[in-house]
Amino acid sequence: MSKASEKNKKNGAVPAVARPANRILWLDLLRGAAIVMVLLFHFTVRYPEKYPGNAFAGEPLFSFGFGWTGVHLFFMISGFIIYHTIQNKKGPLDFLTARLSRLMPPYWVAIAVIIALEYAHSAVFNQPNRNALTDTAFNLAMVPDIFHKRYLDGAFWSLYVEVKFYVLFALLWGVIDMRKRLYFYATFLAIFALAAVHFFLFKFPMGHNFYYFLIFWAGIGAYKVMKEDLSIWEFLFIIILTTAGTIGIYKDGNELIIGIPAFSLLFLVAERAERAYPSLFRILSPCAFLGRISYSSYLLHQPVGYVVLGALATTALGVNAALVVAVAAVLLTALLGFTFVEKLDRPIAKKIMARIGRFERLYRPV
Repeated sequence: MSKASEKNKKNGAVPAVARPANRILWLDLLRGAAIVMVLLFHFTVRYPEKYPGNAFAGEPLFSFGFGWTGVHLFFMISGFIIYHTIQNKKGPLDFLTARLSRLMPPYWVAIAVIIALEYAHSAVFNQPNRNALTDTAFNLAMVPDIFHKRYLDGAFWSLYVEVKFYVLFALLWGVIDMRKRLYFYATFLAIFALAAVHFFLFKFPMGHNFYYFLIFWAGIGAYKVMKEDLSIWEFLFIIILTTAGTIGIYKDGNELIIGIPAFSLLFLVAERAERAYPSLFRILSPCAFLGRISYSSYLLHQPVGYVVLGALATTALGVNAALVVAVAAVLLTALLGFTFVEKLDRPIAKKIMARIGRFERLYRPV
């Protein structure tokens, strides 16, 4: 035990919450909550809707009809993290390289898993194999929505929104200082105006993305309240506009009217609670692991979980036990993805930036 630890113990001080380097514990807990919401929504609501022929006889103990809003909690978390990380990058290109290196390898592995599992999916649900070379190619490039191709997995839609936000934010960061309140408000209000025009007046190509971009900006607003000079009242104004500006999403339900303000409150409460009650967060810290594996869980939860549920629907196992097995299968698969694939992002980004640096030095005008 170190001298500092011995001193803390003698003084009755609470030791710091253990966490991996460069992780924000309360954010990982929110990520964990978001992925649980998404998993339970798809397994208790979407699964019986998509596969009525493989439905279970009984009803689950609970139905997570509001769980679809977990994706939008992920968007807000992304906005917070992106604004936090880009300030430590050398520029927009460095930022994009880091983010795409984080996003792409697990995504490509997930596509390989989906293609392999398609044979099991076809057999379990008695459906034709949906694999198509063109669909796979456009999904690999993350542009199926632009060219109106089939998503290999329905959950992928949010990744395509995320990549578009990366590009937009990197471009904005390259030309304006988003740390200044004026520019932050100007960009937020411009996105709000474009979302309103798309909803009421004219449908832009890919214009529905503006609704989601507002949620990312709300996450940025949360960061600015905690770390910069944005007041709580200004943040409340942003949340009200974000809630109104995302009206185009409400066709799936009205839960976001409550969800966006609730998520915003969670951000502020969780950050302050971790500082005020470290002993509580030390107890909760094992739950943060769900947040750390949330990306792989999100990528694989439908292809893995649906096949498991479909196979178990033909057995004597009840629906609740089947849900437990399906969630366990997803988390185990996600753990493998996190351990062997997700951790490749930093070495990949480092190699890419080194090559870009060599290219710039080689072709730099004398």
